[in-house]
Amino acid sequence: MTLVKLCKIVAVSTGELKQFRVQGVEILVINVNNQFSCLDARCTHAGAPLSEGEVSGDILICPWHGSQFNIKDGRVLKGPAENPLKVYPHILKEDHVFVEL
Repeated sequence: MTLVKLCKIVAVSTGELKQFRVQGVEILVINVNNQFSCLDARCTHAGAPLSEGEVSGDILICPWHGSQFNIKDGRVLKGPAENPLKVYPHILKEDHVFVEL
């Protein structure tokens, strides 16, 4: 696995969801009370852009069909999605978010 610089920490404010593309991979970064999660940026059901979704606690809600995912482990909490989101291991270092690809 390779550690890749994704974005500056300040680019994703508390409560915000933001999508980034690095090395051809779309990654969603979520900041909940300065706790970051990095996941696939597209819903596994119909490919919706999850950056347009909502976060409630540890739950990410898809903007198109309402699928719900746990932002810590990517598992599906409510369909219609059946497959989990990939979660990217990450670290915060030198004012940046780095992810493992």
